[in-house]
Amino acid sequence: MVLADTIRNGKRSRGPSPNDQSSDLSSDEDSGNFVGEKIRVGKEYQATIPALIPVSERRLDECPDRALLVWSPTNDISDSKLDGYISVAKEKYGYNGEQALGMLFWHKHILQDALNDLPNFTPFPDEWTVEDKVLFEQAFQFHGKSFHRIRQMLPDKSIATLVKHYYSWKKTRCRTSLMDKHARKLSARTGNSTEEGGAASDGGSEVGSNTDSDSEDKKWIRSGRKSCSPPSTSQSSQENVADKEGGDSKTSCSNCGVLCTVAQTTSKGSLCNSCYTHWRRTGSIRPTVGPAKPRDRHANSVLARSKRKPPKGMYINHDDLVIVSSDSPQRGDHMLRAMDREIVSLKRQVQQNKQTLSVLKSLTSQGLGDLRPSDNNSRINARWTNDEMLLAVQGIRMHGKDFATIAEVIGTKTEAHVRLFYANYRKRYNLDKVIAEYEAENGPLPDGETKMEMETDVGPSTPPTASA
Repeated sequence: MVLADTIRNGKRSRGPSPNDQSSDLSSDEDSGNFVGEKIRVGKEYQATIPALIPVSERRLDECPDRALLVWSPTNDISDSKLDGYISVAKEKYGYNGEQALGMLFWHKHILQDALNDLPNFTPFPDEWTVEDKVLFEQAFQFHGKSFHRIRQMLPDKSIATLVKHYYSWKKTRCRTSLMDKHARKLSARTGNSTEEGGAASDGGSEVGSNTDSDSEDKKWIRSGRKSCSPPSTSQSSQENVADKEGGDSKTSCSNCGVLCTVAQTTSKGSLCNSCYTHWRRTGSIRPTVGPAKPRDRHANSVLARSKRKPPKGMYINHDDLVIVSSDSPQRGDHMLRAMDREIVSLKRQVQQNKQTLSVLKSLTSQGLGDLRPSDNNSRINARWTNDEMLLAVQGIRMHGKDFATIAEVIGTKTEAHVRLFYANYRKRYNLDKVIAEYEAENGPLPDGETKMEMETDVGPSTPPTASA
Protein backbone atom coordinates (compact mmCIF):
# COMPACT_ATOMS: atom_id res chain seq x y z
CA MET A 1 0.00 0.00 0.00
CA VAL A 2 1.36 3.42 -0.99
CA LEU A 3 1.66 5.98 1.75
CA ALA A 4 0.97 9.66 1.00
CA ASP A 5 2.11 12.72 2.89
CA THR A 6 -0.72 14.48 4.69
CA ILE A 7 -0.62 17.61 6.78
CA ARG A 8 -2.32 17.46 10.17
CA ASN A 9 -2.23 20.45 12.51
CA GLY A 10 0.63 22.03 10.59
CA LYS A 11 2.82 18.90 10.70
CA ARG A 12 3.62 16.47 7.90
CA SER A 13 2.75 12.84 8.56
CA ARG A 14 2.60 9.61 6.65
CA GLY A 15 -0.91 8.52 5.70
CA PRO A 16 -2.51 5.87 3.47
CA SER A 17 -2.76 6.39 -0.27
CA PRO A 18 -5.89 8.19 -1.58
CA ASN A 19 -6.30 5.42 -4.14
CA ASP A 20 -7.50 3.06 -1.45
CA GLN A 21 -11.16 3.99 -0.83
CA SER A 22 -11.67 2.15 2.43
CA SER A 23 -8.43 3.45 3.83
CA ASP A 24 -9.43 6.98 2.77
CA LEU A 25 -12.69 6.75 4.71
CA SER A 26 -10.95 5.51 7.82
CA SER A 27 -8.35 8.25 7.55
CA ASP A 28 -11.08 10.89 7.24
CA GLU A 29 -12.77 9.59 10.37
CA ASP A 30 -9.49 9.55 12.25
CA SER A 31 -8.60 13.05 11.10
CA GLY A 32 -12.06 14.35 12.05
CA ASN A 33 -11.78 12.93 15.55
CA PHE A 34 -8.25 14.24 15.87
CA VAL A 35 -9.27 17.78 14.84
CA GLY A 36 -12.06 17.84 17.44
CA GLU A 37 -9.69 16.80 20.26
CA LYS A 38 -6.50 18.60 19.27
CA ILE A 39 -4.42 20.64 21.68
CA ARG A 40 -4.21 24.29 20.70
CA VAL A 41 -0.59 25.45 20.76
CA GLY A 42 0.58 28.91 19.81
CA LYS A 43 0.75 32.51 20.97
CA GLU A 44 -2.78 33.25 19.82
CA TYR A 45 -4.14 30.63 22.27
CA GLN A 46 -2.24 31.83 25.34
CA ALA A 47 -3.72 34.05 28.05
CA THR A 48 -2.52 37.62 28.36
CA ILE A 49 -1.06 38.21 31.81
CA PRO A 50 -1.43 41.83 32.98
CA ALA A 51 1.45 43.68 34.52
CA LEU A 52 1.91 43.57 38.28
CA ILE A 53 0.53 46.64 40.05
CA PRO A 54 2.67 47.82 42.97
CA VAL A 55 1.10 47.93 46.39
CA SER A 56 1.44 51.71 46.59
CA GLU A 57 -0.52 52.19 43.36
CA ARG A 58 -3.38 49.82 44.14
CA ARG A 59 -6.82 51.42 44.63
CA LEU A 60 -9.00 48.84 46.34
CA ASP A 61 -11.92 51.24 46.65
CA GLU A 62 -12.23 51.33 42.85
CA CYS A 63 -12.42 47.54 42.54
CA PRO A 64 -16.11 46.52 42.34
CA ASP A 65 -15.44 42.82 43.03
CA ARG A 66 -13.41 43.20 46.19
CA ALA A 67 -14.56 41.40 49.32
CA LEU A 68 -15.96 43.19 52.36
CA LEU A 69 -14.19 42.52 55.62
CA VAL A 70 -16.72 41.80 58.36
CA TRP A 71 -14.51 40.39 61.11
CA SER A 72 -10.87 40.51 62.10
CA PRO A 73 -9.54 38.92 65.31
CA THR A 74 -7.94 41.09 67.95
CA ASN A 75 -5.82 40.52 71.04
CA ASP A 76 -7.45 43.33 73.05
CA ILE A 77 -10.47 41.19 74.01
CA SER A 78 -10.14 37.95 75.95
CA ASP A 79 -11.90 34.80 74.84
CA SER A 80 -14.17 34.75 77.89
CA LYS A 81 -15.43 38.30 77.24
CA LEU A 82 -15.93 37.51 73.57
CA ASP A 83 -17.95 34.37 74.40
CA GLY A 84 -20.07 36.32 76.86
CA TYR A 85 -20.76 39.01 74.27
CA ILE A 86 -21.81 36.43 71.69
CA SER A 87 -24.10 34.63 74.17
CA VAL A 88 -25.82 37.92 75.09
CA ALA A 89 -26.31 38.77 71.42
CA LYS A 90 -27.80 35.33 70.73
CA GLU A 91 -30.07 34.93 73.75
CA LYS A 92 -31.32 38.49 74.19
CA TYR A 93 -31.41 39.96 70.69
CA GLY A 94 -31.58 36.96 68.34
CA TYR A 95 -28.23 37.47 66.60
CA ASN A 96 -26.14 34.60 65.35
CA GLY A 97 -22.38 34.36 65.88
CA GLU A 98 -21.40 35.95 62.58
CA GLN A 99 -23.78 38.88 63.00
CA ALA A 100 -22.57 39.55 66.55
CA LEU A 101 -18.90 39.52 65.49
CA GLY A 102 -19.74 41.78 62.55
CA MET A 103 -21.33 44.30 64.91
CA LEU A 104 -18.25 44.18 67.15
CA PHE A 105 -15.91 44.72 64.20
CA TRP A 106 -18.05 47.65 63.02
CA HIS A 107 -17.46 49.36 66.37
CA LYS A 108 -13.70 48.72 66.13
CA HIS A 109 -13.66 45.97 68.78
CA ILE A 110 -15.23 48.16 71.49
CA LEU A 111 -17.48 45.82 73.48
CA GLN A 112 -19.57 48.46 75.24
CA ASP A 113 -20.43 50.31 72.03
CA ALA A 114 -21.38 47.05 70.32
CA LEU A 115 -23.59 46.01 73.25
CA ASN A 116 -25.35 49.38 73.25
CA ASP A 117 -25.97 49.17 69.51
CA LEU A 118 -27.36 45.62 69.50
CA PRO A 119 -30.99 46.65 70.33
CA ASN A 120 -31.07 49.17 67.48
CA PHE A 121 -30.84 46.50 64.77
CA THR A 122 -32.96 43.40 64.33
CA PRO A 123 -31.49 40.56 62.26
CA PHE A 124 -33.58 39.65 59.24
CA PRO A 125 -35.12 36.22 59.94
CA ASP A 126 -34.51 33.49 57.42
CA GLU A 127 -38.15 32.45 57.23
CA TRP A 128 -39.70 30.30 54.51
CA THR A 129 -43.44 30.57 54.00
CA VAL A 130 -45.57 27.78 52.60
CA GLU A 131 -45.70 29.54 49.22
CA ASP A 132 -41.90 29.82 49.15
CA LYS A 133 -41.50 26.11 49.91
CA VAL A 134 -43.97 25.12 47.19
CA LEU A 135 -42.22 27.39 44.67
CA PHE A 136 -38.85 25.91 45.62
CA GLU A 137 -40.09 22.34 45.10
CA GLN A 138 -41.58 23.23 41.72
CA ALA A 139 -38.42 25.03 40.64
CA PHE A 140 -36.29 22.10 41.81
CA GLN A 141 -38.38 19.72 39.72
CA PHE A 142 -37.88 21.93 36.65
CA HIS A 143 -34.24 22.99 37.02
CA GLY A 144 -32.66 20.46 39.39
CA LYS A 145 -29.67 21.83 41.32
CA SER A 146 -29.31 24.91 39.11
CA PHE A 147 -29.78 27.39 41.95
CA HIS A 148 -29.28 30.40 39.68
CA ARG A 149 -32.39 29.39 37.74
CA ILE A 150 -34.26 28.58 40.94
CA ARG A 151 -33.44 32.08 42.19
CA GLN A 152 -35.34 33.51 39.21
CA MET A 153 -38.54 32.14 40.76
CA LEU A 154 -37.49 33.25 44.27
CA PRO A 155 -35.74 36.59 43.70
CA ASP A 156 -35.87 37.59 47.37
CA LYS A 157 -33.70 34.61 48.38
CA SER A 158 -29.94 34.52 47.99
CA ILE A 159 -28.00 31.61 46.55
CA ALA A 160 -26.62 30.73 49.98
CA THR A 161 -30.14 30.69 51.44
CA LEU A 162 -31.38 28.43 48.64
CA VAL A 163 -28.50 25.98 49.12
CA LYS A 164 -29.06 25.91 52.89
CA HIS A 165 -32.79 25.29 52.46
CA TYR A 166 -32.08 22.57 49.87
CA TYR A 167 -29.99 20.49 52.28
CA SER A 168 -32.51 20.84 55.11
CA TRP A 169 -35.37 20.06 52.71
CA LYS A 170 -33.58 17.04 51.24
CA LYS A 171 -33.24 15.40 54.66
CA THR A 172 -36.83 15.91 55.80
CA ARG A 173 -38.89 15.67 52.62
CA CYS A 174 -41.24 12.73 52.08
CA ARG A 175 -41.41 11.28 48.60
CA THR A 176 -44.95 9.98 49.10
CA SER A 177 -47.54 12.69 48.62
CA LEU A 178 -50.58 13.13 50.84
CA MET A 179 -52.92 12.12 48.02
CA ASP A 180 -51.07 8.83 47.56
CA LYS A 181 -51.30 8.08 51.28
CA HIS A 182 -55.01 8.89 51.32
CA ALA A 183 -55.64 6.71 48.26
CA ARG A 184 -53.73 3.81 49.83
CA LYS A 185 -55.70 4.08 53.08
CA LEU A 186 -58.99 4.30 51.18
CA SER A 187 -58.23 1.23 49.09
CA ALA A 188 -57.21 -0.78 52.18
CA ARG A 189 -60.34 0.31 54.06
CA THR A 190 -62.56 -0.54 51.08
CA GLY A 191 -60.97 -3.98 50.79
CA ASN A 192 -61.65 -4.75 54.47
CA SER A 193 -65.26 -3.58 54.27
CA THR A 194 -65.83 -5.67 51.13
CA GLU A 195 -64.57 -8.79 52.90
CA GLU A 196 -66.92 -8.11 55.84
CA GLY A 197 -69.85 -7.60 53.47
CA GLY A 198 -69.07 -10.87 51.70
CA ALA A 199 -68.97 -12.79 55.00
CA ALA A 200 -72.30 -11.31 56.09
CA SER A 201 -73.97 -12.21 52.82
CA ASP A 202 -72.72 -15.81 53.02
CA GLY A 203 -74.22 -16.21 56.50
CA GLY A 204 -77.65 -14.83 55.53
CA SER A 205 -80.64 -16.52 53.97
CA GLU A 206 -79.83 -15.38 50.46
CA VAL A 207 -81.10 -17.65 47.70
CA GLY A 208 -78.75 -18.58 44.87
CA SER A 209 -75.03 -18.35 44.42
CA ASN A 210 -73.22 -15.03 44.94
CA THR A 211 -69.75 -16.12 43.94
CA ASP A 212 -70.01 -14.36 40.58
CA SER A 213 -71.01 -11.05 42.15
CA ASP A 214 -68.23 -11.36 44.76
CA SER A 215 -65.62 -11.82 42.07
CA GLU A 216 -67.04 -8.85 40.15
CA ASP A 217 -66.87 -6.67 43.30
CA LYS A 218 -63.26 -7.61 43.95
CA LYS A 219 -62.26 -6.98 40.34
CA TRP A 220 -63.98 -3.60 40.45
CA ILE A 221 -62.15 -2.59 43.64
CA ARG A 222 -58.75 -3.81 42.44
CA SER A 223 -59.04 -1.91 39.17
CA GLY A 224 -59.13 1.36 41.10
CA ARG A 225 -62.81 2.04 40.36
CA LYS A 226 -62.01 3.09 36.82
CA SER A 227 -65.61 2.68 35.75
CA CYS A 228 -68.30 4.86 37.30
CA SER A 229 -70.98 2.16 37.51
CA PRO A 230 -70.86 -0.44 40.28
CA PRO A 231 -71.01 -4.14 39.47
CA SER A 232 -74.48 -5.45 38.78
CA THR A 233 -76.00 -8.19 40.85
CA SER A 234 -76.48 -11.62 39.38
CA GLN A 235 -79.69 -12.13 37.45
CA SER A 236 -80.14 -15.62 38.82
CA SER A 237 -80.47 -14.39 42.41
CA GLN A 238 -83.01 -11.73 41.39
CA GLU A 239 -85.07 -14.26 39.46
CA ASN A 240 -85.02 -16.70 42.38
CA VAL A 241 -86.19 -14.02 44.82
CA ALA A 242 -88.90 -12.90 42.41
CA ASP A 243 -90.14 -16.47 42.07
CA LYS A 244 -90.06 -16.92 45.83
CA GLU A 245 -92.07 -13.77 46.55
CA GLY A 246 -94.66 -14.54 43.96
CA GLY A 247 -94.25 -12.56 40.77
CA ASP A 248 -95.85 -9.08 40.89
CA SER A 249 -95.89 -8.68 44.68
CA LYS A 250 -94.05 -5.52 45.79
CA THR A 251 -91.91 -5.33 48.91
CA SER A 252 -90.78 -2.16 50.68
CA CYS A 253 -87.07 -1.68 51.32
CA SER A 254 -86.19 -1.86 55.01
CA ASN A 255 -83.66 0.96 54.56
CA CYS A 256 -85.21 3.61 52.29
CA GLY A 257 -88.85 2.40 52.27
CA VAL A 258 -89.16 2.37 48.48
CA LEU A 259 -91.55 -0.22 47.00
CA CYS A 260 -89.66 -2.58 44.71
CA THR A 261 -90.62 -5.68 42.77
CA VAL A 262 -87.30 -7.45 43.33
CA ALA A 263 -85.92 -7.26 46.89
CA GLN A 264 -82.66 -8.76 48.07
CA THR A 265 -82.85 -10.64 51.37
CA THR A 266 -79.82 -9.92 53.55
CA SER A 267 -78.87 -9.84 57.20
CA LYS A 268 -79.97 -6.17 57.23
CA GLY A 269 -83.44 -7.09 55.97
CA SER A 270 -85.02 -6.78 52.54
CA LEU A 271 -83.12 -4.20 50.48
CA CYS A 272 -83.82 -2.67 47.09
CA ASN A 273 -81.29 -2.94 44.30
CA SER A 274 -79.62 0.42 45.10
CA CYS A 275 -79.32 -0.23 48.83
CA TYR A 276 -78.17 -3.79 48.21
CA THR A 277 -75.43 -2.69 45.81
CA HIS A 278 -74.24 -0.03 48.26
CA TRP A 279 -74.24 -2.53 51.15
CA ARG A 280 -72.34 -5.16 49.17
CA ARG A 281 -69.73 -2.60 48.11
CA THR A 282 -69.13 -0.73 51.37
CA GLY A 283 -70.51 -3.03 54.07
CA SER A 284 -72.73 -0.25 55.48
CA ILE A 285 -76.30 0.92 54.94
CA ARG A 286 -76.81 3.49 52.18
CA PRO A 287 -77.58 6.96 53.64
CA THR A 288 -80.95 8.40 52.60
CA VAL A 289 -80.97 11.69 54.55
CA GLY A 290 -78.84 14.81 54.73
CA PRO A 291 -75.66 15.26 56.73
CA ALA A 292 -75.74 14.14 60.34
CA LYS A 293 -76.09 16.64 63.15
CA PRO A 294 -72.97 17.48 65.17
CA ARG A 295 -74.16 15.46 68.16
CA ASP A 296 -74.78 12.38 65.99
CA ARG A 297 -71.48 12.38 64.14
CA HIS A 298 -69.69 10.39 66.82
CA ALA A 299 -72.31 7.67 66.68
CA ASN A 300 -72.14 7.47 62.88
CA SER A 301 -68.36 7.80 62.61
CA VAL A 302 -68.05 4.46 60.80
CA LEU A 303 -70.68 5.54 58.27
CA ALA A 304 -69.03 8.91 57.76
CA ARG A 305 -65.63 7.33 57.12
CA SER A 306 -66.90 4.76 54.63
CA LYS A 307 -68.87 7.10 52.35
CA ARG A 308 -67.66 9.76 50.01
CA LYS A 309 -68.68 13.20 51.18
CA PRO A 310 -70.37 15.50 48.63
CA PRO A 311 -69.44 19.21 48.47
CA LYS A 312 -70.30 21.39 51.44
CA GLY A 313 -74.02 22.17 51.69
CA MET A 314 -75.06 19.38 49.29
CA TYR A 315 -76.65 16.06 50.15
CA ILE A 316 -78.74 13.39 48.44
CA ASN A 317 -82.38 12.97 49.40
CA HIS A 318 -83.70 9.68 48.09
CA ASP A 319 -87.34 10.75 48.41
CA ASP A 320 -86.77 13.75 46.15
CA LEU A 321 -85.04 11.54 43.61
CA VAL A 322 -88.00 9.16 43.61
CA ILE A 323 -90.43 12.06 43.10
CA VAL A 324 -88.42 13.51 40.22
CA SER A 325 -88.10 10.12 38.51
CA SER A 326 -91.78 9.24 38.99
CA ASP A 327 -94.20 8.80 36.09
CA SER A 328 -96.20 11.97 36.77
CA PRO A 329 -94.14 15.06 35.83
CA GLN A 330 -96.47 17.32 37.84
CA ARG A 331 -95.08 16.03 41.14
CA GLY A 332 -91.49 16.73 40.08
CA ASP A 333 -92.40 20.20 38.82
CA HIS A 334 -94.20 20.95 42.08
CA MET A 335 -91.13 19.96 44.10
CA LEU A 336 -88.81 22.06 41.90
CA ARG A 337 -91.10 25.09 42.22
CA ALA A 338 -91.03 24.69 46.00
CA MET A 339 -87.22 24.65 45.88
CA ASP A 340 -87.23 27.80 43.73
CA ARG A 341 -89.45 29.55 46.27
CA GLU A 342 -87.08 28.51 49.04
CA ILE A 343 -84.11 29.91 47.09
CA VAL A 344 -85.95 33.21 46.57
CA SER A 345 -86.72 33.48 50.29
CA LEU A 346 -83.08 32.78 51.17
CA LYS A 347 -81.91 35.47 48.73
CA ARG A 348 -84.37 37.89 50.31
CA GLN A 349 -82.95 37.07 53.73
CA VAL A 350 -79.41 37.67 52.43
CA GLN A 351 -80.46 41.08 51.09
CA GLN A 352 -82.01 41.99 54.44
CA ASN A 353 -78.81 40.99 56.23
CA LYS A 354 -76.77 43.19 53.86
CA GLN A 355 -79.04 46.15 54.59
CA THR A 356 -78.69 45.59 58.33
CA LEU A 357 -74.90 45.45 58.03
CA SER A 358 -74.81 48.65 55.98
CA VAL A 359 -76.90 50.45 58.62
CA LEU A 360 -74.55 49.29 61.37
CA LYS A 361 -71.50 50.41 59.37
CA SER A 362 -73.02 53.85 58.80
CA LEU A 363 -73.62 54.19 62.54
CA THR A 364 -70.04 53.25 63.41
CA SER A 365 -68.57 55.55 60.74
CA GLN A 366 -69.72 58.62 62.73
CA GLY A 367 -67.14 57.86 65.39
CA LEU A 368 -66.90 55.90 68.61
CA GLY A 369 -65.33 58.60 70.75
CA ASP A 370 -68.47 59.16 72.82
CA LEU A 371 -68.85 55.45 73.48
CA ARG A 372 -65.29 54.81 74.61
CA PRO A 373 -64.87 54.33 78.37
CA SER A 374 -62.80 56.93 80.11
CA ASP A 375 -59.34 55.73 81.10
CA ASN A 376 -58.64 57.25 84.49
CA ASN A 377 -55.75 54.93 85.32
CA SER A 378 -53.32 56.46 82.80
CA ARG A 379 -51.29 59.34 84.21
CA ILE A 380 -49.05 61.71 82.29
CA ASN A 381 -45.42 60.79 82.78
CA ALA A 382 -42.41 62.42 81.13
CA ARG A 383 -40.23 59.32 81.38
CA TRP A 384 -40.23 57.11 78.27
CA THR A 385 -40.26 53.35 78.55
CA ASN A 386 -39.17 51.02 75.78
CA ASP A 387 -42.76 50.09 74.95
CA GLU A 388 -43.78 53.74 74.73
CA MET A 389 -40.84 54.49 72.42
CA LEU A 390 -41.90 51.62 70.18
CA LEU A 391 -45.48 52.91 70.15
CA ALA A 392 -44.24 56.39 69.28
CA VAL A 393 -42.21 55.13 66.30
CA GLN A 394 -45.16 53.08 65.06
CA GLY A 395 -47.46 56.07 65.54
CA ILE A 396 -45.18 58.26 63.43
CA ARG A 397 -45.22 55.56 60.76
CA MET A 398 -49.04 55.49 60.74
CA HIS A 399 -49.98 59.14 61.47
CA GLY A 400 -46.94 61.10 60.31
CA LYS A 401 -46.46 64.29 62.35
CA ASP A 402 -49.92 64.29 63.87
CA PHE A 403 -48.45 64.39 67.37
CA ALA A 404 -51.82 64.92 69.05
CA THR A 405 -53.15 61.63 67.68
CA ILE A 406 -49.93 59.82 68.60
CA ALA A 407 -50.15 61.16 72.17
CA GLU A 408 -53.75 59.96 72.38
CA VAL A 409 -52.70 56.49 71.23
CA ILE A 410 -49.89 56.26 73.81
CA GLY A 411 -52.11 57.61 76.58
CA THR A 412 -49.39 58.65 79.04
CA LYS A 413 -47.81 61.41 76.95
CA THR A 414 -48.91 64.83 75.78
CA GLU A 415 -48.44 66.38 72.37
CA ALA A 416 -45.40 68.31 73.65
CA HIS A 417 -43.79 65.09 74.86
CA VAL A 418 -44.23 63.41 71.47
CA ARG A 419 -42.94 66.50 69.69
CA LEU A 420 -39.85 66.51 71.93
CA PHE A 421 -39.34 62.78 71.32
CA TYR A 422 -39.37 63.35 67.57
CA ALA A 423 -36.78 66.12 67.84
CA ASN A 424 -34.36 64.22 70.09
CA TYR A 425 -34.63 60.66 68.72
CA ARG A 426 -34.86 61.66 65.10
CA LYS A 427 -31.44 60.35 64.12
CA ARG A 428 -31.29 57.40 66.48
CA TYR A 429 -34.48 55.77 65.16
CA ASN A 430 -34.09 57.16 61.62
CA LEU A 431 -37.43 58.94 61.81
CA ASP A 432 -36.77 60.84 58.58
CA LYS A 433 -37.03 57.57 56.68
CA VAL A 434 -40.26 56.74 58.54
CA ILE A 435 -41.71 60.13 57.55
CA ALA A 436 -40.63 59.53 53.95
CA GLU A 437 -42.50 56.20 53.92
CA TYR A 438 -45.58 57.93 55.34
CA GLU A 439 -45.42 60.63 52.65
CA ALA A 440 -45.00 57.99 49.93
CA GLU A 441 -48.28 56.38 51.01
CA ASN A 442 -50.35 59.39 52.10
CA GLY A 443 -48.85 62.29 50.16
CA PRO A 444 -46.59 65.16 51.29
CA LEU A 445 -47.07 66.82 54.66
CA PRO A 446 -48.60 70.34 54.89
CA ASP A 447 -46.32 73.38 55.00
CA GLY A 448 -47.17 74.08 58.61
CA GLU A 449 -45.69 70.78 59.76
CA THR A 450 -42.55 71.40 57.68
CA LYS A 451 -42.02 74.77 59.36
CA MET A 452 -42.58 73.17 62.75
CA GLU A 453 -39.92 70.61 61.88
CA MET A 454 -37.38 73.33 61.12
CA GLU A 455 -38.17 75.07 64.40
CA THR A 456 -37.63 71.89 66.38
CA ASP A 457 -34.27 71.41 64.66
CA VAL A 458 -33.08 74.94 65.57
CA GLY A 459 -34.42 75.24 69.11
CA PRO A 460 -32.62 73.64 72.08
CA SER A 461 -34.11 70.59 73.63
CA THR A 462 -33.50 68.27 76.51
CA PRO A 463 -33.40 64.58 75.54
CA PRO A 464 -35.97 62.46 77.33
CA THR A 465 -34.74 59.72 79.58
CA ALA A 466 -35.71 56.12 78.98
CA SER A 467 -36.47 53.69 81.75
CA ALA A 468 -36.50 49.99 81.32
